[in-house]
Amino acid sequence: MALQVKLPWDLEEDILSRLPPQSLVRFRTVSKQWNSVFNDKTFINNHLSRSRPQFILLTTSKIYSIDIIDHINIDPTIRLHEIPTYDIRSRGTDLNRTIIRTCDEFLFYNYKHWDNKTALWSPWLRQVRWIEYKNQEFCVFGLGYDNSRPEKVYKILGHMFCHGKVLRDQKVAIYECAADSLRFIDRPEDDDWPITEAAKRSNVSLNGNMYWLACSNYKTHDYYIRIFDFSTENFKLFCLLPCKRNHGIDELILAVYKEDRFSLLKQCSVTREIEIWVTKERISNNNGNSGEGVEWIKLMTLSTTNLPKLFGKSYPNSYFIYEKTLYMCDGDDETALACIYIVREDLCKKFQIGSGNSNCRHCVYTPNLLSLPFIIG
Repeated sequence: MALQVKLPWDLEEDILSRLPPQSLVRFRTVSKQWNSVFNDKTFINNHLSRSRPQFILLTTSKIYSIDIIDHINIDPTIRLHEIPTYDIRSRGTDLNRTIIRTCDEFLFYNYKHWDNKTALWSPWLRQVRWIEYKNQEFCVFGLGYDNSRPEKVYKILGHMFCHGKVLRDQKVAIYECAADSLRFIDRPEDDDWPITEAAKRSNVSLNGNMYWLACSNYKTHDYYIRIFDFSTENFKLFCLLPCKRNHGIDELILAVYKEDRFSLLKQCSVTREIEIWVTKERISNNNGNSGEGVEWIKLMTLSTTNLPKLFGKSYPNSYFIYEKTLYMCDGDDETALACIYIVREDLCKKFQIGSGNSNCRHCVYTPNLLSLPFIIG
């Protein structure tokens, strides 16, 4: 008869905090204590600190999570997991028209000119919550939360699409997740609405606020970062970018760097050279609303051969920076098949994801895929 040894609880908790999300979900049924610890904030923070960086990739037929393995070493590789999608595809969701965003959880939304569907989705818990409002089309821009309260109050920014009205007459709307309610707010004073498709492709969430790129002068290619503060529910100018487009189709992509500041990727459409800029100091709630004193530094310039073409794509690109290495998710220039690129001064490594009907449609970077408590009204 095998001897059963009861481990100390702090050791059990430490072991669990090192497991991937897929395993944690299966283990929720082991005991009430294990199930409850997965919702504990201290456990969640420990798991976040040990999680590998990941991409969430949509192809034309599947959704994957992609772990970056040994990203701190000289020769990193990847691990692929297919995410079951029957929870969201049961309503006829078309992955060719799907965009996902992250802010602690997934924001999944599906654009169709005749049927706009939006859902909050926790794939590892297999929980999905569809957002529907009186048969009207709620067009989503992004997700954030009110950071002025002790508990996160999640909100979604978008507009109600009304047939027969021009886009500039659409009403700006806020959906409050916990209350399951939708209300209208004032439009931006400078009439910067609706949000452009370019802004939808490159918005990020940091400290609960939403940030995106906007253009102040299309002739001179001057760009800045714009913010929507979910606490005050106001649109504001945040800060100017450290560079501009030298050519009309140069690519600019905003991302979160080190989980508390911004990075900006610029690719020249002529040479394909990539510049990476980062903010010098962390973006806190104190300066995260005004952008006062934000200073940018150029982290690196990459002119390695075989760099993918990031500009002129019909879908958003995604990347993250670790030390002096760039990790990107994009479609192959010739085949459009989804690929992960790992680039630094002496390396441009490419991993192809899938084959056949696996063209890249959309990709987002997330530092982890831990299934936090699902937002229930």
